[in-house]
Amino acid sequence: METTTKTSVPRGATAGRQMALATAGIGFLHVLRLLLGFVANPLIANRLALAWQADVYTVAQEIINSIWLVFEKVLNPAVLPLFAAALGDDSEERAWRFASTVLWITLFLLLIVAPLAAWQMPFIVNIYSQKAGVEQRLYTVAVSRVMLLGLTFLGISSLTYVILNGYKRFFIAALGDTFWKLGIAVAAFYAVRTQLSPLDSLNLLAWGFVAGSVGKLLPHLFGLWKKWRLLHPKIDWRDPLFKKMWLLAVPLILGIVFSQLRDVYLFHIADDPRIAVEGSRTALKYSRLIGTSLIQVFPYALSIGIFPYLADMARKKDRQPLTDTLLGALRVCAFVFIPLTCVLISTRFDLLRAVWESGHMTQHDTVVLSLPFVVFSLGLVAFACEMMLSQTFYAMTNAWTPTIIGLATSVLWCILAAVGLHFSVQSAGTMALGIAAIAGAESLSKTIKCILMGVWLRPHLGEIPWKQIGVFLAKVLFASLLCGWLARILAHLLVPNGEIISRLIKLKMLLGVSIAGTCGVLLFIILCYLMRVNEAQEMAKFVKRRIGKR
Repeated sequence: METTTKTSVPRGATAGRQMALATAGIGFLHVLRLLLGFVANPLIANRLALAWQADVYTVAQEIINSIWLVFEKVLNPAVLPLFAAALGDDSEERAWRFASTVLWITLFLLLIVAPLAAWQMPFIVNIYSQKAGVEQRLYTVAVSRVMLLGLTFLGISSLTYVILNGYKRFFIAALGDTFWKLGIAVAAFYAVRTQLSPLDSLNLLAWGFVAGSVGKLLPHLFGLWKKWRLLHPKIDWRDPLFKKMWLLAVPLILGIVFSQLRDVYLFHIADDPRIAVEGSRTALKYSRLIGTSLIQVFPYALSIGIFPYLADMARKKDRQPLTDTLLGALRVCAFVFIPLTCVLISTRFDLLRAVWESGHMTQHDTVVLSLPFVVFSLGLVAFACEMMLSQTFYAMTNAWTPTIIGLATSVLWCILAAVGLHFSVQSAGTMALGIAAIAGAESLSKTIKCILMGVWLRPHLGEIPWKQIGVFLAKVLFASLLCGWLARILAHLLVPNGEIISRLIKLKMLLGVSIAGTCGVLLFIILCYLMRVNEAQEMAKFVKRRIGKR
């Protein structure tokens, strides 16, 4: 007997509440993951700083993540709409017949790719490197091969993540990412606690990565425990859903492979001998880390939370609800990240010192990070909006358009980075200019990508209230500038100057920056509320309801 699981398109307030709950559940775990990352990465910096050992870990992690992301970025948009549609329109058994085929093929590919990558690792590492010496490259090969042991767990977890999202079990799906970060964080904590040498720290971090990869899959297996009975022990090559998945997957694979090759190129030029920073690729990573962590908390959670609903609306051809949902998500991205950008830039020196400076990581190193940090932060709104726009295309089962746009803007990104690096290294003003040129190229290309995606998507949307959007952006920008101004003044008053010679001073710096940023954000919300910005007023209503229940 077939088990049937019907789903329906949520509408109105019900849809809003369900999407809010989904986003809140995912957001909570991604906040936890952010905190673990904030613990792990400064601890890693404590032992490795911006020395060549830091680049060993950064490049090894990038290599494994690049291989895994080919699976991750294909499975979510190509499999989830079809799996969810089968659950809603056909039956649970039908959906699992399709999922089983995808699972066995994914496992087969992973078992081929991992040994091949281990065999060719010296060649791969050389592609990433320029100024790296022989010893550094040998260590990068060794650490990468250890981390490869976690690739199969990561790849399978990408599919189980999709299946759980198809059931709208977002919390247990996101829990795996938290466990992954926990494995790395525990290894980093032990390295600092025992004052391990940089090379011993590298070995421990590699095994922490593997342990975290296993931990990423475990909660998914538990969450699907009662569903494994539906797993089919064969590959159905004739499954119409499988054929349709490949039609979606081909452009995705092309786009992802190209984007990964772009990242390889950017890592390669970040190791340019003319950049006078030993761990220049790590400096580029650390300058982006605060911004990317923030992106992973809310926009990522929101994009995952709204995707099943966007897919349902697109499937039902509900054009105006689809438009309203997309515009609402984009407004929230602007409401959150315009003030955050102002706060991050205005408090950059104090913030970077509070987060990164400790152990082998000196104040000079944090100064190196500041300029790339600023130019990357300028693109945060675009990074957030890109997720919403991409998910809308995928919900419409249109993978070719974002792929074509992504290819074009990736070429632009590489050109801007190469040209910017060429001219910036001619300047003796700061050694971080070359790194800043690469970070700035990313921000500019992502902004252009969002504009192109919006233009291309417009004929498929309903009515857009352009005047209201313009007024909204003007109000948010005005409030954000005042928010950044206040945060800068408070940071200057509250954050201690001088070297960080004790944990107490470090704590005071973190508290000072946190208080300054929080006060700035509160001012922003108050100003937006007074200017009748809808998002701020909804926040106020929510707070009043919560207080009224007590």
